Amino acid sequence: MPLSSIVVIVIRLFALNWLLTSASLLLSAGQNPWTYGFLPYVPGIGLLVFTAALWVSARPIARVVSQGVDTSVSMGTLSRSDLYSFAFVFLGLFFILSSFADVINWIHYFATVSHEDPRHDPRVRSFYQLTRACVTLALGFVLLFGASRWTKMLVARDQKDQMP
Repeated sequence: MPLSSIVVIVIRLFALNWLLTSASLLLSAGQNPWTYGFLPYVPGIGLLVFTAALWVSARPIARVVSQGVDTSVSMGTLSRSDLYSFAFVFLGLFFILSSFADVINWIHYFATVSHEDPRHDPRVRSFYQLTRACVTLALGFVLLFGASRWTKMLVARDQKDQMP
């Protein structure tokens, strides 16, 4: 497998991570009762635009990165499909395992903190962190359990893109 193909897979893995972060930012922006207007959504939308740009430009970036050293990397019997499957399963497990404890911790916090004046309630301010952990956990499950479907879709698209 050419080194540039492996670089494309790694770049797209980072793009998926950025997609998760932007989804979390956008969902959290809508939960803040103290801000109004479009401003809270700017970071999430900006990161979403960067994510799309990174995804689309993965091949040109890989060509530049591997220029002059785009040798064939021996992967044994591993195919592009195997690498994509591994990437989705790995990323899904990483998201699940890195956010599960945070979700449990924040649920415990929200369940046990005393009820105060809603304007000064620390739970409202901390809702952003709970939302981020829950979105990360949910998207981890989507990546993990949808790995075969996402892999088939990306491999088919890669094969279509490589046809002259």
